[in-house]
Amino acid sequence: MQRSFLSLVFIALISVSFVGVLVVPAETVAQVRTNNTKAPKKSKQSFFGWLFSGGQKRVQKAAPSRQKKRRSGTRRSRTGTAAAVVRAPKIVEKEKSKDAKVLLVVGDDLAKGLADGLKAVYADTPSIRVKKLVYAQTGLVADKKPDWPEDVTDALKEGDVGLVVVALGARDNRNIKVVEQVVVDGQTSNFAEELQFQGEEWKKEYRFRTASLVAAVRNEQVPLIWVGLAPAEEYLTSANFSYLNDLFSEQVEPAGGIFVDIWAAFQNEHGEYTAHGPDISGKLRRLRGNTGVYFTWAGYRKVAYFVEREIARIFGSATAFIFEGVKDNPNFIVLTGRLTSPETKLIGPDDMGGRAASGSDLFKLTVSGEALPEVSGRVDDTRWTGF
Repeated sequence: MQRSFLSLVFIALISVSFVGVLVVPAETVAQVRTNNTKAPKKSKQSFFGWLFSGGQKRVQKAAPSRQKKRRSGTRRSRTGTAAAVVRAPKIVEKEKSKDAKVLLVVGDDLAKGLADGLKAVYADTPSIRVKKLVYAQTGLVADKKPDWPEDVTDALKEGDVGLVVVALGARDNRNIKVVEQVVVDGQTSNFAEELQFQGEEWKKEYRFRTASLVAAVRNEQVPLIWVGLAPAEEYLTSANFSYLNDLFSEQVEPAGGIFVDIWAAFQNEHGEYTAHGPDISGKLRRLRGNTGVYFTWAGYRKVAYFVEREIARIFGSATAFIFEGVKDNPNFIVLTGRLTSPETKLIGPDDMGGRAASGSDLFKLTVSGEALPEVSGRVDDTRWTGF
C-alpha cells in the first residue's frame, strides 16, 4: 500500500512539472534565451534535469529573432570587408624619354587593371611607357565591336610599340552570335546564328578570332605576351576559364608568343580558389574582387609581377630598351632586347677576320680538336685523385 502511494506521488510530480513546462509562454521563453547571450556552463544534471532537458531545444526554436540577427550581422560583416579593399593608388610616373618604347596592354576589364599594375612597375623607368587599348565588358565573343585585329594593327602603326600584352576572356564563357550576309536574287539578307559555347562550331570560331588577334601582333614583328585567366570563385566558371586558357595557349605559343599561366598563383595549398593570398611583398592580402573573377589592386599588381618577369626575359631588364641604338656597332652584341640581331658571330680576343689564330687555344679546340690544358685543382682536373 505504501509503495503504491509513493508511485502515485511520483507520477503526479512528473505530470505537474511537464504541464509547467508546456504552459510557459513562448514570448517569455524567447526573452529569457535572448537575454542569456553567454554559453551555459556545464554542470551535473539531476534526474529531473536530465528528464526535462528536451525543453532546452524547444526554447531554441522559440527564438527565431536571435537567429535572424546573427545571419544579418554576418552579411554586414562581409559587406564591410569588401568595402575595405584597398583601391589602386595614384601612380606618379617620372617623365618619359622622347624615344621611350611603348608597352601596349590590350583587352577587357582585366587588361585595364593589369595596365595600372604595369604602370606602377615602370613608373620610375624613363625608357618604358605603358599604354592601353581596353574595351570594358567585352571580349572575343562580342558580336559587334570591337574589331580586335584591326584596332590592334592601327595602334601598332600609331606609336613605337615594343611589346603587346593581352589580357581578356572574363566574359567569353558564353555563346557566339554570328551574322552572315547572303545575296539572293540581288538582295542582301542577314542571317544570325548562335554558336553554343564549347561546341565544335564555337571552338572553330573562337580559335579563328584568337589566331587573328595573335597574327595582328606577330605580323608586325612585335613580341607578344598573353596572360591567362585565373580560377574563379564558381566552380563552373573556373572550368570554363581553364578551357579558354587551353585555346589561348595553343594559338599563342606556336606563333612565337609567350603565354603567362597565373592559375596556380591564385589558388590555396589545396588547389582551390581563394580570395586571399600573399601579395608581391609576401603579405597576406585580399587579391580577388567581390565577383570572384576580377582582382583587387593587390591582385592586379601580382599579375603584373608575373608579366614583368617575362618582359625581363625578352628585353633583359626594364632598361634594356636603351641598347636598341647600338646595332650598328660591330663590337657590341645585344644578346637580349631584339627578336633578331644583325650580328652573326661572337668576337673573341683570338679572332682574326673570323678565323682563329694558329696556335691559340681557340684554334686547338675548334680546329685541331685538342683538349684544353687542365687547370690544377679544378673539378674537371682528371689528375686530381681526391683524398
